[in-house]
Amino acid sequence: MVLVSAFKDGFAALRTNPILLVAGLLVGAGSQLQYVEHLNESPLLSVGAPLAWLIVFPFVLGGFIETARAAIEGTNTSATQFVTAARTHYFRLLLGTVLFVLIVLGTAIGLGLIGFVLGIGLIPLAAIHEMAAFAAGVGSLLVWLLSVLVVIMFVQFYDAAIVIEDQSVTDSFRRSIALVRSNLKSVTGFSLVWVILLNAFSIPEYLLQLTLTETGPADVLPIDLGVPIAVLLPIGIVLSAVGFAYIYTVYTAYYLRLIADSPISTVSE
Repeated sequence: MVLVSAFKDGFAALRTNPILLVAGLLVGAGSQLQYVEHLNESPLLSVGAPLAWLIVFPFVLGGFIETARAAIEGTNTSATQFVTAARTHYFRLLLGTVLFVLIVLGTAIGLGLIGFVLGIGLIPLAAIHEMAAFAAGVGSLLVWLLSVLVVIMFVQFYDAAIVIEDQSVTDSFRRSIALVRSNLKSVTGFSLVWVILLNAFSIPEYLLQLTLTETGPADVLPIDLGVPIAVLLPIGIVLSAVGFAYIYTVYTAYYLRLIADSPISTVSE
């Protein structure tokens, strides 16, 4: 099974190639830059650090995917290879990431406006039957969320298509859509497991977010963990490093298995 094999491939590659963990550490540390405003009084730094990371992330991602592919295929991996791949694919990945965000935001806003218009139509229903109106509102919200997630699922492989198959920005999205369409059941299962793992590795980060807001962990959890920021932050960095390294190595392994069964000609179909 492609799904199970990809997770096995990812674990084996990560175990034998520590450089992937180093790259994961860069991502883990970078992902925590959003909290710098709570540790430093400089407004410029609090805004500039997360923005800088958004610009740097495609560079790290390009190097990581190429290095992960080499590890999975059993060829040599090195820091030089990482940097070379990162530089080669950077601008396409940066443009692709911007386009990905625009697609997702455009879908969310567009469907949100449709839902808003339909919600206005529920006002007369609320006057007649409040429970029915509430159920219709919840149903429309779930449809909106599911639709956004489906769009994300179909375009999620744009970055792998750019790095692994050297696709252009627009062709990478076409390739991703074609692959998902041809392997819908498998990709749906992979995406669910992948998201669950991603959120599991992000638990310390979620607790940190609660700690830094007016809503504390005790307001959400039945017990007060009493874990200070100084502890949650390094734990979040370490788990983000391991989590990113593993799930993106699995992501690369899964993509390699997908394209092995789907010729590049599917882009034009």
